[in-house]
Amino acid sequence: MTNTWRFFQPRKPPPLPPRGEKWGGLLRPATFVSLGIAVVLVVAVVIGLSVSRSTAPTTLEGVTAEVMTEVDAITEILQAPDAAADPALGAPADSTSLDPCPDDGPGEQFTITRVIPLPATARPADLTQAVADAYTQREWSVRTDSSGNEGGLSTQLLGKNLIPVQLTITPNTDTAAAPALTATIRSSSRCTSAP
Repeated sequence: MTNTWRFFQPRKPPPLPPRGEKWGGLLRPATFVSLGIAVVLVVAVVIGLSVSRSTAPTTLEGVTAEVMTEVDAITEILQAPDAAADPALGAPADSTSLDPCPDDGPGEQFTITRVIPLPATARPADLTQAVADAYTQREWSVRTDSSGNEGGLSTQLLGKNLIPVQLTITPNTDTAAAPALTATIRSSSRCTSAP
């Protein structure tokens, strides 16, 4: 004698409609499996297209402009003095380079270093905080550390566009004629696409 005691009685699936009835042929498991596969394929194609269509520039002119925009924005926040207004300080000086991509790919990477002389009245902590506040509002990653033993500050910025920018403000104690503070902005672009 078999034991048929159960907590719940087994239930039979509802019967499928006869073949002659309207919609009868569509209400089969194979139809739902095919529909599920089609939906998954459509979603995968839409996600693939949205990821592959990047708005990030890939030409040398585009990546250069992207980096220069951020360097110019930080220069404006720092309120770099005009060389004509204060000839003793001098104008900001840029040095640029074009290097192969770090991943040994076929593209190139643009790098800029801008050195800005600042007046003695400028305070490194206030300047660093102004830059950090501006970029925090733009939802960038901001990290500030002390730099060297002379009371300098270094700020690393990283945006959603994955462009790293480093700002270092250091006191200059070499000569009395030199500017009291120097701000150095350094940034490297993303790699260009293969030519």
